[in-house]
Amino acid sequence: MDFEETDLGRIEISEAVIRDIAIHSYIEFLKFDPKEAKARKEAKSTVDIDLDEKVDGTKTVKITVNTKIKYGVSIPSHARKMQEKLKNDVESFSGIKVEDVSITIEDVYEEAQKPAMFEEEEEFENSEVKPELQESKSEETVEETEDEDREKEV
Repeated sequence: MDFEETDLGRIEISEAVIRDIAIHSYIEFLKFDPKEAKARKEAKSTVDIDLDEKVDGTKTVKITVNTKIKYGVSIPSHARKMQEKLKNDVESFSGIKVEDVSITIEDVYEEAQKPAMFEEEEEFENSEVKPELQESKSEETVEETEDEDREKEV
């Protein structure tokens, strides 16, 4: 797709690049790792774009996102923030005006809970103190006590 003609030549941005920008923006919005294959695959099936050239020659893009949301999150607020992120990223990286960002929430999910067994293991691991740390703490306590005793004598 031709983007603009300059005195140096023509600048073209392919539809695939604009779609990739939108996909990357969506992944960032959800705070997923963009390098993770599973996140990219899901985002590719979620985000779609439609490029349009107006009669006056200006190019615009419409972005469509069909997604899911975690239970308990404000849907209007979440969707508005997603719209803003996608619009701002696509416009700033491509220079093409985003005419519309349509968000459809297709599903609500609950965050997966860890089995109780794993939670107990984590609590046990967090409560353990390394022997070196225990020794240094007890040494500090002995030194503090000795210092306090000396101050009392004086």
